[in-house]
Amino acid sequence: MVTSSRTPLRTDRLRAVNEPRPVAVELDANGLPTTVGWADGPMGGQIECINEVWRIDDEWWRKQISRLYFEVMLDGGKRIVLFNDLISNEWYMQQP
Repeated sequence: MVTSSRTPLRTDRLRAVNEPRPVAVELDANGLPTTVGWADGPMGGQIECINEVWRIDDEWWRKQISRLYFEVMLDGGKRIVLFNDLISNEWYMQQP
């Protein structure tokens, strides 16, 4: 049996796994993302291709969610998922 360390749980140090991060996205004339960048890390760059696009509209009975998702490949070969919150018109990035 393992003895308790009696260390209190520090909820201020917990964070969600794969939490969306705000990003800046440039769009082309058709409204498709072409460039992504963010201030809190060294990543970002040109979008080489868009692999998949889908939309989610959910929870209209509580707090409405309306998002347009793009799975993209960056010019270095990194794959990420971008989404545009269609209610706030803000862009976010998640790891797939």
